[in-house]
Amino acid sequence: MHPAAIAFRDPAALHARCDFGGVRRLHVEPDYETCAVVPDGAWQPLPAGYPERFAPGIFNYDSGLIELFKVPETVTDRDTLAALVETLGDPHPVTLGDTDDPPGELTTHRDSPSGLRPGIHVDNDQNLPYDQREKARRRLCVNLGPGSRYLLLADTDIKSICRCVQDRYETHHPSTHDLRLFVTLRRPLRLLRLRIDPGEGWFAPTSVLPYDESTEGQDLPSATSSWLGHWERGVFGPLI
Repeated sequence: MHPAAIAFRDPAALHARCDFGGVRRLHVEPDYETCAVVPDGAWQPLPAGYPERFAPGIFNYDSGLIELFKVPETVTDRDTLAALVETLGDPHPVTLGDTDDPPGELTTHRDSPSGLRPGIHVDNDQNLPYDQREKARRRLCVNLGPGSRYLLLADTDIKSICRCVQDRYETHHPSTHDLRLFVTLRRPLRLLRLRIDPGEGWFAPTSVLPYDESTEGQDLPSATSSWLGHWERGVFGPLI
């Protein structure tokens, strides 16, 4: 199993904004897809020494890296943010749109056109097969506030999941269905919950690493803007 690779300099800073918890599977619940996987709510601090497990190694591609960053002060709204994204190195970033989420949402993403929540899922905009997944674009998301929110990340990537649930995984196109089957088979899956405050953002390989976002436990709503693109590591200074 391959853990998430998080760019950080200070383990204490990661500890301060990251919780660790398990998942549960929904059967039939309004607003959610059947068998959606969601956090089980039993969040705990990262165990001592645990951040080192997520430190990037020499074999981590830029496309597989999770980075948290502070948005430059020149960004004051969605328009100035969109203009900034155009300068980050990918000449053709894919706009994923904006969200305005109320507080108290266990997971925030909704599928189009059904409007149902998929729960923890992988992005499949490119629908790349197993052996091409590392070439997928990373997702960039910025929290425009006014409230804080969370990035939820599985600690096991979709390729590792496929190797457990698909006999012919080499030619398989990984999907959220594989994740749900993995959980149904009671394979161990844990989530990281990273706090993202207003004016902060993240890059993550969401076609490879199952994820969602959450406003659970927050008092204020929060808005986001998101893109997919091929971005090198370090286009912003590290937040943690």
